[in-house]
Amino acid sequence: MRCLIVDDDPLICDLLEHFCSKVDLITEVTISNSGFESVNLIDGGNFDLVLLDYDLPDITGRQILSLINKETAVIMITSNKDFGHESYDYDQVVDYLLKPIEFPRFFKGIQKTSQKMSDRPNQNGQIFLKEGNAIRKVKLNQILFIKSAGNYLEFVFEDKKILTIMTMKEMENKLPSNFQRIHRSYIVNIERIDQILNGEVEIENHVIPISSTFENQLIQKINLLS
Repeated sequence: MRCLIVDDDPLICDLLEHFCSKVDLITEVTISNSGFESVNLIDGGNFDLVLLDYDLPDITGRQILSLINKETAVIMITSNKDFGHESYDYDQVVDYLLKPIEFPRFFKGIQKTSQKMSDRPNQNGQIFLKEGNAIRKVKLNQILFIKSAGNYLEFVFEDKKILTIMTMKEMENKLPSNFQRIHRSYIVNIERIDQILNGEVEIENHVIPISSTFENQLIQKINLLS
């Protein structure tokens, strides 16, 4: 998770950076003491999470929030207790932390962020998957198929596999129309199918069975997308 800390108080920035260093989910930290500078940094789209001071001297946290896209999670840093109710008017705000900030409360906010990113639906052809302590962004068009593996789902690519804890039903709700469930244990990327023959789908070097329950749905989906 790439994190941007925005606060005009260097001591708060140092504290938050220290807290970030204790969390495995956070892989990269950038600090900005200027609201205007942070706007340019955020506009680059390089951050998954922004820790944003509500009371900046040059531009308010509220104004910055209006410029942050909905895919970027925000945790507000504030001394204003009244901001709690207002914060939920913004889709980006996952949590808000009242100063003075303590690590347990900070970590709870990171957990909320992690959950939001894991639940995030498809945006611009990509999806976020939680693998161990990491949250990985993958491009949907690179997924060959998805296989149920016990309590996990196995995402199969040409050159790698990713395991994440999730149900097939949860995954179906996150995927665009070019993905189709063809078996109790398989979801395939229709655009990556090489051949359908004798009740099986061939993708690259993989042969995947088609359940009679889903066969008609697959054929209808292919006709619709053709």
